[in-house]
Amino acid sequence: MSFREKSTWILLAVTLIVYGWYFATTLGGALGAGVPEVLDNVRLFGAIVTLVVLTIIAHIVIAILSPKDADQSDERDRLIELRGDQRGGFLMAIALFSTMGLAMTGASVFWIAHAALAGLVISEIVKAVSKLIDYRGGV
Repeated sequence: MSFREKSTWILLAVTLIVYGWYFATTLGGALGAGVPEVLDNVRLFGAIVTLVVLTIIAHIVIAILSPKDADQSDERDRLIELRGDQRGGFLMAIALFSTMGLAMTGASVFWIAHAALAGLVISEIVKAVSKLIDYRGGV
């Protein structure tokens, strides 16, 4: 397994764990108790910092375990990255247009912000899964 593939697995796992927790706690509370007046910026900031720290630590570990692979990238890696970016970008565009639709219908800022964040997270998940399929199945 190449360094880039390991990196993609790490990003997918960390994204699913951190944002799964964030959306479960934030949206679960909003659906049960109503939309808060002020966005919970502390929880979002904590999720982002946790995502960054876990990703950095995991990348350091895989770079230590296979130092020769850490700085190598070939044409196949670049093609897989490009294909993943295209698929994720397409989904992000759809999600952001949907978010603009929420804004035009007068939805609360809470739902608009979280719809945009969910679109970003889902597009990153699709990008990672697409890349893993390409790595496993071949391009």
